[in-house]
Amino acid sequence: MTNRDMHLKSEIRELTPLDPDFPKRLRNIPRCPRTIYVRGNLPKDDVPSAAIIGARDATPYGLDIARSLGSALAGQGIQIISGMAYGIDAAGQWGAVDAGAETFAVFGCGLDICYPESNFRLYDKLLRLGGGAISEHPLESPPLPSHFASRNRIIAGLADVVLVIEAKERSGTFITVGNALEQGKEVLAVPGRINDRLSRGCNELIRQGAGILTSVDDVLEVLNLKLQGELLLPERKLEKLSRLQKKVYLELAQDVRHMDEIIAATGLSVQRTAEVLVELEMMDYIESPRVGYYRQKLSSGLAK
Repeated sequence: MTNRDMHLKSEIRELTPLDPDFPKRLRNIPRCPRTIYVRGNLPKDDVPSAAIIGARDATPYGLDIARSLGSALAGQGIQIISGMAYGIDAAGQWGAVDAGAETFAVFGCGLDICYPESNFRLYDKLLRLGGGAISEHPLESPPLPSHFASRNRIIAGLADVVLVIEAKERSGTFITVGNALEQGKEVLAVPGRINDRLSRGCNELIRQGAGILTSVDDVLEVLNLKLQGELLLPERKLEKLSRLQKKVYLELAQDVRHMDEIIAATGLSVQRTAEVLVELEMMDYIESPRVGYYRQKLSSGLAK
């Protein structure tokens, strides 16, 4: 065993339900874990917590919403719980990190393994900010599919409310949602367009009775906290734009549009349209996901 392995092992706590530090939220859930391994800190029992979950192959829109929501909720003192997976999970936790707040990741492998490897910086940051990582698997346990299915009940168990940003009709997200409902937890979902594959899961959850998530207020209301009036979808201040900039901006939406469509809609010349698009992009009002295509851009934070 190397010095690094010995140091890492010394950082890991092993807890059972008999230990006073074992999370109260987990004690009474179905299939309570017999043992959990903890690196860093655990979520505080007396502080509200929210799980942010969703698609791994999320859209830029979903990632922006998840990160903004994580930041805004963490800024309100709400603990962010997730699985540090690709996509929505990691984005929500990066939002908490942006706010300099604690966030807690539930692993489907040993705590000595960062999975996915690309989230190493997130793992390091959340520990440095006083958050923590939790697993029911001992060190050196590999990230097996069955581990991730079972860890989802712990994510739901540590949360007071589960927030779904984007999800396919059949995905691992629904395992966490099922666990949350079994545990009597509230579930909120962000609605989306009916022809968007990553909105179908959220829309189906809402059809089945999940709450609609369109603002931070929705979460605070479920948690019986004071409402702060923050919008999840920020409003840009159009008065900052010139007449032509506003004209072009209002022709765009979250759907990408080709430059030729924008020219036809605005009646501007090719050169002037190109100039205005560059100006809006530099002002961070729009983005170009691929050459020749543009759309409105969500802000990195929530407007107040």
